Amino acid sequence: MNQCAQCKSPFETTDSDRKFYKTLDLPDPSMCPDCRNQRRISFRNFFNLYHRKCDLTGKQIISMYDVDSPCTVYDMHEWWSDKWDPLNYGFDFDFKHPVFDQLKVLHEEVPRMNIMNTQCENTDYCVFSFHSKDCYLVFGNVENENCYYGHIVWHSKNCFDCLYTYRSEYCYECVDCVESYGLSFSQNCDNCSESKFLVNCQGSRNCFGCVGLNNKEYHIFNKPYSKADYESKMKEFNSGNYKLIAIAKQEVDKLIGNEVVKHYHGYNSENITGDYLYNCKNVFDSYDAKNCEDSRFLATAESFNNSYDCNYSPALSEWCYNCCTVYGQSLLMCHAVNNNSANLSYCDNCYGCKDCFGCCGLKYKKYCIFNKQYTRENYETLKTKIIECMKKTGEWGEFFPASFSPFAYNETMANEYHPLDHNQAESLGYTWKNLNSDNGYKGPIYQIPDDIKDVPDTICKEILVCEVARKPYKIIPQELKFYHDHNLPIPHICWEERHKKRMKLRNPRKLVNRTCEKCSTPFQTTYSPERPEKVYCEQCYLKHVL
Repeated sequence: MNQCAQCKSPFETTDSDRKFYKTLDLPDPSMCPDCRNQRRISFRNFFNLYHRKCDLTGKQIISMYDVDSPCTVYDMHEWWSDKWDPLNYGFDFDFKHPVFDQLKVLHEEVPRMNIMNTQCENTDYCVFSFHSKDCYLVFGNVENENCYYGHIVWHSKNCFDCLYTYRSEYCYECVDCVESYGLSFSQNCDNCSESKFLVNCQGSRNCFGCVGLNNKEYHIFNKPYSKADYESKMKEFNSGNYKLIAIAKQEVDKLIGNEVVKHYHGYNSENITGDYLYNCKNVFDSYDAKNCEDSRFLATAESFNNSYDCNYSPALSEWCYNCCTVYGQSLLMCHAVNNNSANLSYCDNCYGCKDCFGCCGLKYKKYCIFNKQYTRENYETLKTKIIECMKKTGEWGEFFPASFSPFAYNETMANEYHPLDHNQAESLGYTWKNLNSDNGYKGPIYQIPDDIKDVPDTICKEILVCEVARKPYKIIPQELKFYHDHNLPIPHICWEERHKKRMKLRNPRKLVNRTCEKCSTPFQTTYSPERPEKVYCEQCYLKHVL
C-alpha cells in the first residue's frame, strides 16, 4: 500500500499496474488517483472566457486566458500562421537545474492559442473543439455541427443545452444521452427518440414523462396508450409554455426512484469498473469512456488502449500515461498534444509532432528537446540523459506541477470535481481568482413571455437577467429559431446556471461497494446506498428488462 504525497491517503498499486509502468519505464505514482486527476484537470478551463488583446497583432479577441494570465496569447488563426516560429524559443538543457524549473520558462513564453480549437469552422466561442462546425458555447466540442450551449457533446448535430451527449441529433436539455434523436428534458437515455422527460430509458420512442422504460412506445408517465390516444394527448400539451414544462418536470420527479437500474451506466462492456462506460473491455476505475480497452483511471476518453490516467481525450490513442487532451501513441505526461502525435514526453500544446521532449507550441516537428532541433542520434542520447536526471530528482512520471497551470484553480474543472476554498487551493500550490465581479448591468429587466408563441424576434436585442445568478444573458437568433421550430420555451436562467443544474443530475465519480438487490452479487457502483433506486447487477438487470 502506498501513501499519497499530497493528501496522505493510502492507495494501492497492483501488480498489473506495475507491469504497465514497467513497460513504459515509469516509476510507481507518488500520488493517489484522485490527486493525479486533480492535478491534470487544473489545466482545463472550459467555461471562463475573457476579453483581451492578441499579443502578436494587438487585435481584441475572446480568450480563455484573462489579461492577468502569465502566458503569451495569440489569436488562434494567427497561432496557426507562419508569422512566428516556436523553435525561436528553444534553448540548451542545463543539467545543473531541475527539469521543471527550465520547462516552466517555455510554458510562460511560448505563445498559446486564445481558444484551443483544431480543424474547426465557425467555433470561435467554443473551447477545446475538434473537427466541429457552426457551434457556439460548447465546451469539449468534438465532431459536432450546429450545437449550442453544451459540455462534452461529441459526434452530434443540432443539439442545444446538452451535457455528456454522444452521437445524437435534435436533442435539448439532455444529460448522458447516447445515440438519441429528438429527445428533450431527458437523462441517462440510450437509443431513444421523439420523446420528452425520460429518465433511465433505453430503446424507447414516442414516450412522455417516463422512468425506467426499455423498448417501449406510446407511454405517458409510464402508462401505455394507443398511438391515437398518445398523439391526441400530446397535442393537448403545449411544450412551448415555460410553466407547463415546470409542472411536467415535477410529475416526472415523483416517478424517479422506483425504477430498477443497472449498477453502471453504459452498455456492451466487459470486465469493467466505473461508470458511463460504452463498448469497453478491461477498463477499470474509469468514467465517461467509450470504445476503450486495457486501461485504467480514464475520464472522458474515447478509443484509448493500454493507457492510464488520461482526461478529455477524444480520439484513437494508445500507450499513454498521465495526460490531458491528447491524441496519438506513446504520449507521456503531456497536455494538449493532438493531431496523431507520437513518442512525446512532457510536451504541451503540440500538434502532429513525433519524438519530442519537453516542448511547447510545436507543429509537425521531430527530434526536438526544449524547442531546440536535434539530429535523431543526438535527440535519443540527450533524451535518455534527461530522463535519468529526472528519475534522480523524482520528477520523472509526475505531471506538470500545479504552478504550471495558466489558470486559477477556481477557473478550472478541478474545482468542479475536487472543490477547494481559497486557502486550500493556495496551500497546494494553485492560484485563486476573484470570479464574482459585478456584471455592471443596471438596466430594466425584460419580462420573458411564458409561451414561445408570444416571443418576438426582437428578444435577440434584449438583455435578459438570470433568475438564479442575476447575471445578464442573451438569446441569439439561431437559438430562438430552434425554440420556435421545436416549440420550446425561452430559458429563464443563463447558460452557466443551466450547466450547473445538469451537472448535479449526474452520479458522482466515486465508487462504493454494494450487492445486487436481486441476487446479492457484489459490485462497485456510483449509486450510493442512500439512493432509492433498486440497483441490480448486469445479468439480473438484463433479465428484468427482457
